[in-house]
Amino acid sequence: MKIEEAIENLYKVFSKYTTSDMHYCDCGCIDENDVKKLASKKLRELEEDDFSSYHGSALYTWGDIEHYKHFLPRILEVHNEKNGKGLIGLFEITSKLEYAEWENWDSNEIKAIKDFIFADWNSFINKQHSEIGTDDIEYYSFFFKPEDLLSIWDLTINENSLKNFVAFFYYNGTEIINKGLKIKDKIYNKEFMNLLNQPELLDKLEIEFFKADEINKDYAEKISIVTQMIEQEKTVGNNVYKK
Repeated sequence: MKIEEAIENLYKVFSKYTTSDMHYCDCGCIDENDVKKLASKKLRELEEDDFSSYHGSALYTWGDIEHYKHFLPRILEVHNEKNGKGLIGLFEITSKLEYAEWENWDSNEIKAIKDFIFADWNSFINKQHSEIGTDDIEYYSFFFKPEDLLSIWDLTINENSLKNFVAFFYYNGTEIINKGLKIKDKIYNKEFMNLLNQPELLDKLEIEFFKADEINKDYAEKISIVTQMIEQEKTVGNNVYKK
């Protein structure tokens, strides 16, 4: 499912929920201006600044589950728009969903969320200038097995995907090589090695290097280092991935 499709499906599935009888703590812990901002626009026009305070207090001192479900499609949509750089990250969203016991929700609601998250991950790894870290893989693993996430990271499908991987491996490769890709107390060596073994990856990196060498020396140097690291892993027979 494409990300646009997944977002529209969220709005459709959760459309029955409203802000009717929405309450909030009146002891002063919630700013009246934040209450006004949340109610100032239609759902699909809300920006992160409009609901960031609400999200922190939702279900605790501001509204119930049905109210959170009302806002959830827009919260997830903005998360995708921010491409991992917003105030409300996937960690905050998963924490809230866990507190709300989302796995006990209606099956169509659970499916709509998971369809979105999978499409969001696919969008994340293929968008321009995504800053992907091992913690991101861990957050997405709240919904899917790491091997399923890694299996759709096609490094040869477009330039963005390859560039995002170069940055990811440049900053995390040494630790992964030395300790393995650790997600939730489990090591995913074989699954990560499958990324490095994708057909024509080294050829693509070589082409990318010569293109970057003329316009972006810093990026070209990162490609060179990543290429060397990959080549070393492919040649060393007793590396960590084969344990």
